[in-house]
Amino acid sequence: MIDFKQFRSGITEAVEQINEKTVEKMKVGKRKKYTAEIKKKGSKYTAFVDGDELDTFKSEKEAKKGIEDFVELMDL
Repeated sequence: MIDFKQFRSGITEAVEQINEKTVEKMKVGKRKKYTAEIKKKGSKYTAFVDGDELDTFKSEKEAKKGIEDFVELMDL
């Protein structure tokens, strides 16, 4: 049986996911095998690479540039 704290945290995560909107999905890397996503929540854009959160940015353009820089740096 789950306790109230676990139940509440599950609902909070579900509500946060509803408020996020996927702006762009793309394939990145040398062989285009990793998925990258930009999601918008409020006025902030969050970049995800292969399901992991990268960072939060002010604009979609900055988020895309951040993903490209990360992939280049990590030599994916």
